[in-house]
Amino acid sequence: MSHIAPIAAPDAAAALPAETTPALDAHGHDPAAYDWVPVLKKRRKDGWSPDRQRAFIETLADCGSVVTAAQRVGMSESSAYRLRRSPGAEAFDRAWSAAIDAASKKLLDAAFERALVGTDEPVFDRDGNRVGRRLRQSDRLLMFLLRAYAPDRFGERPAAPAPAVTPVAEALVQLHPAPPPAPAALMAPEDLAVALEVADHFDGQLPRWYRDDAADAVEEPAETPLAPSSDKADLC
Repeated sequence: MSHIAPIAAPDAAAALPAETTPALDAHGHDPAAYDWVPVLKKRRKDGWSPDRQRAFIETLADCGSVVTAAQRVGMSESSAYRLRRSPGAEAFDRAWSAAIDAASKKLLDAAFERALVGTDEPVFDRDGNRVGRRLRQSDRLLMFLLRAYAPDRFGERPAAPAPAVTPVAEALVQLHPAPPPAPAALMAPEDLAVALEVADHFDGQLPRWYRDDAADAVEEPAETPLAPSSDKADLC
């Protein structure tokens, strides 16, 4: 991926008509007033990379535990919560909610299992010795499920429709890296191809002709060699 760094174009103001109002971006700058120079960005091997975010969401959807999911990807629970509430992490937040919704279905399966089959409980005699086991069903849990899934017959009033939840697969797609930024479209295709080739060649370094020291070297006049003095000329 290439990082686009803005450098002011010297003739940008003259290129715009006087009566034209430039379209400013969110930072108050006119993108057409800059030359956009791609510089290769070096990826960090630590932190919440896109692959690590997707692995966290998949694990969270399977187990429903933030601690377990964070440990699975080698990150801390607190850093996961910080990422979730940080600006620009809205896709990660939506994927998190979708994963919790998917994990909650396990609770529903367990509730049906306990209501219909029952839970295994030991049976003891008067002396406290275990003499057997039995399956105990929960009538309260059974009625709760009936009211939730058959409200027209067992509920007190019709339940409000549940809000639509984003599937985990769709939420994971939104965690992919964002497409290249729009300023690249301001460059001509042939100029962009050359600029990208230069960026790959310099491997993360800004080309020397874009640096301030290079400009200073061009503007600084060369030193004029001293002419021989008249005294030395007379001696010769």
